[in-house]
Amino acid sequence: MESLKDKLSAKIKVPKLSAQEWLNTRESWPLLDVRSEGEFFEGHIPGSISGAILNNEERHQVGLTYKLKGQEAAIALGLSLIESQREQRIKQWLKHFPSSVAVTCWRGGLRSRFASGWLEEIAENKLKIVQIMGGYKAIRRQLLSIINTPKSMWVIGGMTGSGKTILLKEMMQEGKLPKEQIIDLEGLANHRGSSFGNIISEFGEKSEQPRQQTFENHMGLQLFHAKGPIILENESTLIGKVFIPPIFRAHMKLAPLVILETPLVDRVAAIFEEYVRAPLEAKCSQEKLWLTLSENLKVLERRLGGKETAEGLKLLNDGFKDPLNLERQTPWIQLLLTRYYDKAYARSLETSKQTVVFHGNKIEIKQWLKEQVSKRM
Repeated sequence: MESLKDKLSAKIKVPKLSAQEWLNTRESWPLLDVRSEGEFFEGHIPGSISGAILNNEERHQVGLTYKLKGQEAAIALGLSLIESQREQRIKQWLKHFPSSVAVTCWRGGLRSRFASGWLEEIAENKLKIVQIMGGYKAIRRQLLSIINTPKSMWVIGGMTGSGKTILLKEMMQEGKLPKEQIIDLEGLANHRGSSFGNIISEFGEKSEQPRQQTFENHMGLQLFHAKGPIILENESTLIGKVFIPPIFRAHMKLAPLVILETPLVDRVAAIFEEYVRAPLEAKCSQEKLWLTLSENLKVLERRLGGKETAEGLKLLNDGFKDPLNLERQTPWIQLLLTRYYDKAYARSLETSKQTVVFHGNKIEIKQWLKEQVSKRM
């Protein structure tokens, strides 16, 4: 006997696209994700539009019905819940997709099937529509495979404040190297990687980081477009609350290391610009910024030591009196660099299995990398 699911699906004739085909042509197929807002929050494909066909509460009701009464009853309930919202939700979807759309749900099942069919009914050939086979799960599987595939890479190391992230961004902007081959993991993680690495908002709050799945998906997309050796900054496993996937991290730990050398005075100035001047100029209140900086410093107490932490907090409090004065902020920044971060960096370099293949300032490294990439392309 034909099930309700089969009867409903048989009426919908929207063509399908595999996850790999979508990746190859993604510029032509903007993605509509019809999973619930909770599913989308936990992990989504960067650039996709969230347009839940069943919201969190509706999905919960359907799931409970499935457990208690089975699939047929769950499908019937789902249809009844969304029918009154159908027209409104379709209108919202169409605002984002004037000419083409690829529709996905968790596994390319009924939710994306129904959404595709509804769009087809309304659009009347004015909108190109495809459904992603295997859904979000299939795209994510492809992206994780890309991340875990060994790659030729150079890893840029250097002491805290040496300007490694700035170097990556300058290389992207200058265009002398293919920007697809320069991977800014801290940018993808929305975090600078250290205990002081939170991006501070204008309200003095720590900016939200992406969820782990979304971070990995973004990584996968970046790597998908990289057609040659990649260049990235040396990172520990954790970047704030997200972590670098273990296999990729293992590849990083064996890659050639390029050391960026920067004088201490310039490193202090760089930390001041990033962690003090930039948040204040973005209208973050001085009180909230100093509270955040103090909390970050206290987190280091176990490794820095009670005496050093107390001295750092005193110097930080002294800096509160004149926040935009670099000379006033130098003592606590220099303490952090020389008594904590530099020592930690030296220890990690000693235990590293990476081979240092070049060291120099920003100009020298840019030129060296340009030559190396040219040889490999």
